[in-house]
Amino acid sequence: MNALLASKACDITGIVAVACARHGCYAPNSLVDLFLGEGQKNTDFSVIKAIFLTHVDPEQGLLLIYDIVCQYIVHFLHRIGHLLPEGLHVDAAIGLFHVHAHKDDCFFRFASTFIPGAGIVAGEILESLWSSLNSISRAARTATLAHRAEILDDHTSDSNHKKMLGIVTVLSKSHKKAVDMLEHAEEYYNKLSSGAGALAVEMWKAEIELAEESRSDNLPAMDIYAPKIERPTGRDTPQHNQSTTALDKWMAFALNVEDRQYVILPFLSA
Repeated sequence: MNALLASKACDITGIVAVACARHGCYAPNSLVDLFLGEGQKNTDFSVIKAIFLTHVDPEQGLLLIYDIVCQYIVHFLHRIGHLLPEGLHVDAAIGLFHVHAHKDDCFFRFASTFIPGAGIVAGEILESLWSSLNSISRAARTATLAHRAEILDDHTSDSNHKKMLGIVTVLSKSHKKAVDMLEHAEEYYNKLSSGAGALAVEMWKAEIELAEESRSDNLPAMDIYAPKIERPTGRDTPQHNQSTTALDKWMAFALNVEDRQYVILPFLSA
């Protein structure tokens, strides 16, 4: 989503587009004008065009990553479900840069980190694409509607062309990085599993698999990933115990480190 400065003189106040989260290519005919805020009907049209013109196979499914998808997806199927390919399953995610600005529940329910099959993807590819289009916003803002459409088409097509030329280099670098990350992840997982014990690992695995299976129909099931800190209750609980949870200890440690920096840094600079 890219919004222009609001002005009564503007026929169009922004644009919405769909791009591949993995390769960064704009979907054909998915660039849609906005006239008042981020209208869902405009976004719906963009998504439909992207699905049909990129020939999405219902068997492969679709992961829709959008910074406000927790609101957008609620009535998605009621609005355009009858227009989608038969049997297509649409999953929803929030980009990893935006999800931390949402409430805590959104992180476990919509972060791509917890969605099976999503892989390692930030879901913020359009932010980098907007940075290129921002350089032509001055020319597009004062152009006629027809000329503006041609400007956007030329630049988005050029962006896709450059992506295609460099895709081999990008994928080879990504593959090398993925192999390295896999080795470190396996090493970390094995150490964590051996420390937790086989019984705990099996229990956690069963709980996670159950949550992932029911995720489509029951998003709150993903809240199992949320940290659980049991705080003492009751009048008879000593005041000392109420402030010794893991989170409180971590905060006390962080504040202690910060205090030490304030004491040491002036001495070093002198």
